[in-house]
Amino acid sequence: MDIKKYEVLLNVIDRGSFVRACEDSGYTQSGITHMMNSLEQEVGFPLLLRTNKGVQITSAGEQVLPAIRELVNMNERLEQEFDLIRGLETGRLRIGCYPTVACSWMPKLFFVFRERYSHIQIELIEEGSISQMENWLSSGMIDIAFFSRQPKHAYEWVFLKRDPYLAVLPAGHPLAEKEYVTPEQLMREPFFMQRCLDGLDQDIKRYFDKNGVPICSGVTSNSDYTLMFMVERGLGVAVLPSLILEQFPGRSQRLVTRPLFPLAYRELGFAVRSLRDKSPAMARFIQCAREVLQQENKEI
Repeated sequence: MDIKKYEVLLNVIDRGSFVRACEDSGYTQSGITHMMNSLEQEVGFPLLLRTNKGVQITSAGEQVLPAIRELVNMNERLEQEFDLIRGLETGRLRIGCYPTVACSWMPKLFFVFRERYSHIQIELIEEGSISQMENWLSSGMIDIAFFSRQPKHAYEWVFLKRDPYLAVLPAGHPLAEKEYVTPEQLMREPFFMQRCLDGLDQDIKRYFDKNGVPICSGVTSNSDYTLMFMVERGLGVAVLPSLILEQFPGRSQRLVTRPLFPLAYRELGFAVRSLRDKSPAMARFIQCAREVLQQENKEI
């Protein structure tokens, strides 16, 4: 059994084409094509469906995909253990992450982690959809997912920070004179809302539902930055997490933030399939994340 063929297969599936898989693996397109044809001959059925739009996994391939990912992950963990015995810190991690968390936390975290473990490779995938990251996590496509805790989940969770939501208003807006802003007051204004593959932001939607106020939003975007710029232009109001607003202290002259009443917040942290069965590289990243982010949260 050639594990390398299965590694390349997963790369092709995750990237959606032979061409993009070449960029990661270092193989030529003809080399990857030969490897995949050879693998399909070995297993006795097609694993990939080639189309003009790219490559898709077949239904038969879907059935064996979880086992293939587990095989590749187990081989990676074994290789890391061998390297540890030889005195090396190696490995590869794929991390899914909210865009707000990526720009706020990851630069400092990656800097510290790289200083300690320069031979462990990290790939960061930014995604606003919680369900998408949950699917990636359960399938083994990513190793760790940074997002907000949800009421129902099938993963192990590590809490890092309670992140308040704030009403974001243009400077000079009448609501800026208030000590706090209510959901009812926000819905009387043109309201901008964050939307991803899951629909409207789940945490914000849950807050409005809990307070019995239906959301009426004429403009939605998958980017918190876009919503912030819209509000800055005086086009409406929004609710955004404190974490992203802290990255732009210079915008205070053009934007005003006010606490919500009742209070609203999200619980940020990271999810993994299993804290017990983590690889050496993942164990080191988790330890580093806890140290760096808990210290950063104390300083805020």
